[in-house]
Amino acid sequence: MGAVVKVVPTVLGGRIDRVAFAVGVSDTPTSDLFPRVRRVSENEALDRTRRDYDEVAELYDDMVRQGDQVIDALSAGMINAFADLVRAGGSVGAVVDAGCGPGQWTDHLDRAGIRAYGIDLSPAMVAIARRYRPDLRYEVGSMLHLDAGDESIAGILAHFSLIHTPPDLLPRVLSEFARVVEPGGPLLIGVQITDTADTNGWVPYDHRASPAYLWTLDALADRLREHDFAELGRLRIVAPAPGKPPAGYLLARHDARSNE
Repeated sequence: MGAVVKVVPTVLGGRIDRVAFAVGVSDTPTSDLFPRVRRVSENEALDRTRRDYDEVAELYDDMVRQGDQVIDALSAGMINAFADLVRAGGSVGAVVDAGCGPGQWTDHLDRAGIRAYGIDLSPAMVAIARRYRPDLRYEVGSMLHLDAGDESIAGILAHFSLIHTPPDLLPRVLSEFARVVEPGGPLLIGVQITDTADTNGWVPYDHRASPAYLWTLDALADRLREHDFAELGRLRIVAPAPGKPPAGYLLARHDARSNE
């Protein structure tokens, strides 16, 4: 992406926004963004993301329902691979769609025969998800504090829901994922990505919904490995237009041996 982080100019300006939801424009050099990044508390981060997405929930849902043929196909391919791994594991546990938004991928998993439920910080998002599929389980909840027992979850989907997690809080989220996912259970993470990052593997970027972060796939894979998730594969989706960040998926398996 070079030395400049740009994001798209309108909420509904491009169909890729249904994935990125990156809106507002910044021509600020990446190096100039770092002084504005500060350590935030857990409560501050959660409250900010909850508030910001409550405000834009209906607009976000409109974007999701517009869809994009290419992006939807690529996303569905990775999620279907994730679902195949859940089936192969033979687990009786459910899958958690962590940061489910309006519930489109919880619905997709259910239609694929996977027992799944969604959680989201935003009550407005949860209300929309319930409106579409009142028969499915959707709850207000945090990825930092999953309401699940140890090793009780068949797998976790985090579809572009980690982008607002401050980097210093990401290890806690991944530790929580590792706590609840059964041994051998899959984890699929989707994020906006960058090829230009600091030594920690991430850069901040402007996002009208809420402050967010771009990661390199390698750095994110390293974080997963540190929390006993062994990478199985990855997908890079090229930026669909100038100024839009590329996207990526990492598919991993909970494996305590991955850290040995």
